[in-house]
Amino acid sequence: MGIASLVLSIVSLVLGFVPFVWLIAIIPAIVGLILGIISLVKKKQKGQSIAGIVISAITIILLIFTFVNLFKTIGDLGETFKDSFSSSEENIIDNSFSNTEVDNTDKLKENVTAEGLGITANGDFAFKITNNNDEPVYLDSVNVIFKDANGNFAVKESGFVSYFSIPANSEVVNYVWGYSQDYSQYPNYEFDFQLSDSWSSDDMLCDNFEVTSNNTGSQIAVEVKNNNDVATRSMNVVVAYYQGDKIVGCENGDAYEEVAAGGTAYVNVDYPTDSRYQDVAFDRYEVYFLGADEAY
Repeated sequence: MGIASLVLSIVSLVLGFVPFVWLIAIIPAIVGLILGIISLVKKKQKGQSIAGIVISAITIILLIFTFVNLFKTIGDLGETFKDSFSSSEENIIDNSFSNTEVDNTDKLKENVTAEGLGITANGDFAFKITNNNDEPVYLDSVNVIFKDANGNFAVKESGFVSYFSIPANSEVVNYVWGYSQDYSQYPNYEFDFQLSDSWSSDDMLCDNFEVTSNNTGSQIAVEVKNNNDVATRSMNVVVAYYQGDKIVGCENGDAYEEVAAGGTAYVNVDYPTDSRYQDVAFDRYEVYFLGADEAY
């Protein structure tokens, strides 16, 4: 039995290093171990028995170690596949969300309208944008495409305030600067505006602001109280001036300063002037709040 144990232990050890068949080496290793122990107990072929027991035991230990590592490797591969699948699933969800966001932006845009108000005394082309949605909208840009009497494209101009917000069911006035253009020669026009995706408007606020104003006799003094629970770093307003039903001027006002939550921004907006910088008469005005940027 001692010789059989030694032979089987050697065979199992050799098989343990052969790819694809190493697992069956456990059988001769166990048999060799048992025969070696029996032979050693019966005190027969002691040297061969001990050698068979030792080699069989070493083979069994190596096989167990290899088996455990194999299962660990399979488990790691499973986790890698799971993580990869989860990542792919998240990408699918993210893409789905992005598509949903785009769809929502398109729906919001359908309820935003623009109309021309006319040309001011200094040549600016003023227009009104109305948000008929039940939530705010954020605009990246507003362009006016001017056309001649035959409907041919002539010139494209951007609004003076390019990035602004409009609260739900509200309106604002913006304008195209008329310094270098005579817009009166273009009887036809249309509007092209782009709404922002949420990622680019996360720091823009337009709700929870209280706007009051006072005509000082030389300027319009505007106060904007920040009723949000966060500070702002800038605010923007536009004052539209009217003489009767005609718009005669548009002036922009900014407050580039940090305003704490509950604080107030103070903005002075100039009176309108004509192209020769002469004062223009007006009998009423409207202040439009175009949003604030949240402080970093």
